[in-house]
Amino acid sequence: MADPDLTVDYDFLADSERMLGQLKRTFKDIENRRDDMRRHWGSGAIADAMGDFVDNWDDYRTKLIEGIESVGQQVAGTKKAFEELDHKLSKRDEKKQKK
Repeated sequence: MADPDLTVDYDFLADSERMLGQLKRTFKDIENRRDDMRRHWGSGAIADAMGDFVDNWDDYRTKLIEGIESVGQQVAGTKKAFEELDHKLSKRDEKKQKK
């Protein structure tokens, strides 16, 4: 039998999905730490600048979380599609061998 044209590393896909989930949780948890840091900013212009930075970071962090979630869904969908295809091809090959 010839080497396959395509090899899918299911462990890699599963690890990628898991790590993306961890990244998403980490970035979501950052918001909780932001409020804890406010007391360290001091007052006046520095505190105002830090407040502006945090507000901007929140906007970008939200976009980042959405992107990570989207990629995670794509990885999960890819893994599922290949698993279903493998299962279908395996059944087809079993039928061929029985003939």
